[in-house]
Amino acid sequence: MFKNILIPISSEFYSKQLLQKSISLAEKFESNLNIVYIIEEKTLAQTNKRSDAYRTFYEIEETKNEIIRKQKQTADDIIFKDAKYFFKNKKIPFKEKIKEGEFSKVVRYETIKEKYDLILMGFAKGCILNYSLLDEIDIPVWVEGKGSGKSILAVCSNLAPNQKVPNISIELSNILGWKLNMLYVVDVEDSVQVDENCKRSDKKSEKDLIFKGQYFVKEMEDKGIKIEMVKGNLEKETTKAAMKIEPNLIIVGREQKKRGVLGLPVKNIKKKMVEKCNYSILFVN
Repeated sequence: MFKNILIPISSEFYSKQLLQKSISLAEKFESNLNIVYIIEEKTLAQTNKRSDAYRTFYEIEETKNEIIRKQKQTADDIIFKDAKYFFKNKKIPFKEKIKEGEFSKVVRYETIKEKYDLILMGFAKGCILNYSLLDEIDIPVWVEGKGSGKSILAVCSNLAPNQKVPNISIELSNILGWKLNMLYVVDVEDSVQVDENCKRSDKKSEKDLIFKGQYFVKEMEDKGIKIEMVKGNLEKETTKAAMKIEPNLIIVGREQKKRGVLGLPVKNIKKKMVEKCNYSILFVN
């Protein structure tokens, strides 16, 4: 399933937990790992902005080059050193490289250059990183967070096709040996039904949305999957279920939510889910 994994690590933060998770996945799926250390361009831009009032162009460039040199040294002395220690002891094949640029842009460029089955990344609240890749990348994105035990929470709703999530959830549950729990959310804030082509319908009645949800629940129950249907806000109900189950992983599909409370537009729904849940989330795009 995940034979070629991209692990982007920003110069803004680093967690050994990310490499440790990549080991467990690589062992299960016999994966090749590709680490890209990204020297965040916003950090360099901020340095230039603070410096240009009283420094010459040459001095600014010298400062920038010194920062880049130190960042590359950090990558070699800490991150790549950790990777060599972790991966070589496990005999896991991996590659490493250093790139300068904006986090999401570098990741997108890497996925164009080479075919990947999964992006495994960390997440930090309140940092300068742009997480637009969560909405723009077509391949699965695993955002590593906290989690304990051995369970999966798969989330479906009226706002997604609900095709990839069930299939991938069942497959991962079998491979990893984790218990599968499924949640179907009837999101009453954005009362549309999304079809298999990710097209949103006209506004539906709550009765119609519940009926469609009940049909999906019955279909999953016939496959032996434990599933619960709830009515409410997609993000809030996912967070509530996660706090109750405390899963290793939450799996979310291609939710097309565009309206929230009072019909106001919704943006960055995936980023908000990561911020609120704090658990590892696999976005099946």
